Amino acid sequence: MQVFAHDGEVGFEGIWTAITAARGFSPLLLKPPKDATHWVRYTTGGTAALGLNQTLTGNTSGKKCTLVAQIVEQGTAGSGDSGILFVQGADGAFQAETVTSASTGTVAILQDFLPILTYSPPKAALISIETAAIKFSLSGILPTATSGANYIHHMDAGQSYVIRGYNNIRKFNCINAVASNGAIVKYSLFF
Repeated sequence: MQVFAHDGEVGFEGIWTAITAARGFSPLLLKPPKDATHWVRYTTGGTAALGLNQTLTGNTSGKKCTLVAQIVEQGTAGSGDSGILFVQGADGAFQAETVTSASTGTVAILQDFLPILTYSPPKAALISIETAAIKFSLSGILPTATSGANYIHHMDAGQSYVIRGYNNIRKFNCINAVASNGAIVKYSLFF
């Protein structure tokens, strides 16, 4: 039995799919914007891209907030994308609903926005492989698929790994071990 032993609180969690090019943690996850007070994961971005510093309005709740930053983790902004939103100034509780920006961009959120716990760098990251194998590195070297140069470490579906130390987290990169194998990586950042 493996036990993840680390003092700290989970600040952000996410998922990466379609890892056909090396992927790592967004700098916004490692150092959240100081003017952001809350965050949430979103899916099904559509119609148009959300506009930074624009008002987001909940289509069901009618609540409003300002979009401070956006991390697109899958897809292209405004075209079926998903990822994380950072906001400020929410005037009440949102719910599982579609939110729309002034630029007519829309995304779906599954819950109210969560408070950002800290603006300090993460101390550890837990990554787990849900589907298909990956290659990963911690030094900043870009990992390559097995059929290429076969860099560096290999993880199979069902395995997990704890990355300790800010610079190791910052330099982490992963790619699917076999081109277009459908690898799915999930992560939790501990602060």
